[in-house]
Amino acid sequence: MHVIGTAGHVDHGKSALVHALTGIDPDRFAEEKRRGLTIDLGFAWLTLPSGREIGIVDVPGHERFIKNMLAGAGGISVVLFVVSAPEGWMPQSAEHLAALEVLGVESGVVALTKADLVDEARLGAVRAEVESRLATTGLHGAPMVPVSAVTGEGLHDLVAALDGVVDAAPPAKDADRPRLWVDRSFVMQGAGTVVTGTLGGGSFAVADEVDVMPGARRARIRGIQSHKRSVERVGPGVRTALNLAGLERAEVARGDAVVRRGAWRVTKRLDAHVRVLPRSICGHDYSLTSRGAHLLFAGSAETPVRVKLLGSAELAGGDEGYAQLYLRDPLPLAHGDRFVLRDAGRAVTFGGGQVLDPEAAPAKSSDSRRAAMLAEMRTERRLVALVRHVGMLRRAEALRRAAVSSADDVPALGDLFVSEERLAALERAARRALETHHRDHPLERGAPREVVRAATELDTAAFDALVEGMDDVVADGAVLRLSSHGPTLTPAQQQARDSLLAAIEEGGFAPPLAKDLNADPALVRMLVERGELVRIDDFYLTAARAAELRAKVRSLIETHGPVTVAQVRDALGTTRKYAVPICEWLDRTQATRRKDDLRTLGPNP
Repeated sequence: MHVIGTAGHVDHGKSALVHALTGIDPDRFAEEKRRGLTIDLGFAWLTLPSGREIGIVDVPGHERFIKNMLAGAGGISVVLFVVSAPEGWMPQSAEHLAALEVLGVESGVVALTKADLVDEARLGAVRAEVESRLATTGLHGAPMVPVSAVTGEGLHDLVAALDGVVDAAPPAKDADRPRLWVDRSFVMQGAGTVVTGTLGGGSFAVADEVDVMPGARRARIRGIQSHKRSVERVGPGVRTALNLAGLERAEVARGDAVVRRGAWRVTKRLDAHVRVLPRSICGHDYSLTSRGAHLLFAGSAETPVRVKLLGSAELAGGDEGYAQLYLRDPLPLAHGDRFVLRDAGRAVTFGGGQVLDPEAAPAKSSDSRRAAMLAEMRTERRLVALVRHVGMLRRAEALRRAAVSSADDVPALGDLFVSEERLAALERAARRALETHHRDHPLERGAPREVVRAATELDTAAFDALVEGMDDVVADGAVLRLSSHGPTLTPAQQQARDSLLAAIEEGGFAPPLAKDLNADPALVRMLVERGELVRIDDFYLTAARAAELRAKVRSLIETHGPVTVAQVRDALGTTRKYAVPICEWLDRTQATRRKDDLRTLGPNP
């Protein structure tokens, strides 16, 4: 579904035309009816010949109410641009065109109203003037229909033209992130708080839990209406009324946004593409600098904004560039959102732009690298550009900031997206940590996993993914080593090794206790890791001696049947002090199997 918005100068017949088309008077207030002047937004709807139902937002044309106009223009996809045939193009015609241009509205129909009051020559002159005004905008080539709300002249042709434009307009985007900018809120007797707006970005259903932003206000959708009909679910591009449970009328106002709970974050700093319109479109000569007081309009919201241009000191009429915007009031904005900029002092609409990074880090005016990144963020490769510039981002944050749902071409470490540059730096940090440990502890087979992880500052899942992708790193449980690393012995350490093994070997099955060895613990650990020593309990055996006792005990059992600790002691010529831990080691290694006080053969020779 599409929402059509009116646009045009004050008293050019917008509301009268909407009334003639729909049978609905969009002027809601008594003052509007008394003065014949639209002050605030009005709403109506119409079923086109194709069967499509469209919503219509009627906006005020008077310059004093331009902010109300902008609040209504934020959600429209098709415009009904109204120009009075007797008066022709006027100042607010240009103001409204400027807003439509920066909001990216490129589908529309021009209605030349009050056509019954002019002759063909005048009508032709106005048509030519309007075509000239629209020639350099997104509305160039828009159908133009002379009409009269009084006589009904041209109304049928106008509806047909609207039907054709709506048919050709792209459908409302469904990103599964619904957001309704509130343009009206009120209390309905017996129902409670009701808000209205144009739903974008996704769908709402009855009973959905929602947030009202900014702030931490929570509510539940009690009911949904669209064009005065109750529905269970509503999709994007539809004029919608939401009955919100758990929210007082005073807690919500125009400029707030109703969003799915937990799906949005507000921002006060964003990077954007900015465009300053030429005089031919906006009716003013304007140059944008980082000085001055400006207002930003997005959706139905308005906030003062400070502009910091990136890469240039000034943007003149017709120029475009990049800027970081600092909002006074936080807003729930996303990549791709359009906004309008006005000069607060001169009260003119001079341009606007599009959000590129809604959660930008602070930038310097001379940040050329940031400007290059923002240029790429205007393309389909925006996620790649964002990750490359930031270096490392949580998956959810990256997808949210780039407004994409998946990322097949971005390196990932667990839940982290990383740039190729950051990935290489992380791998270097891990290698340096391993090299340092190997240098400082040459007898150890590797470094504790946690020591290496601390050097990268990654969480466990991301670090595990990093190690898995490094071909030159070998993981052995809680220990990591470079594949090129192997414990090496100096001549002195080799001599100490030989003496240690000889002392243990000489003790037979009653070797010195570990505490009495007087050996370098690192050397002992290395010999255990290399399999030259076997730790039994509080003593070691050489590998050859351990294999010998294993064979002796199994042979004893095979010859005499189940044996006791005492029989093992006697067979090995040792003492009970050594025989008990030896039997327990044989049990652990499944050479024997214990049953009560006897040992039988185990499954492992």
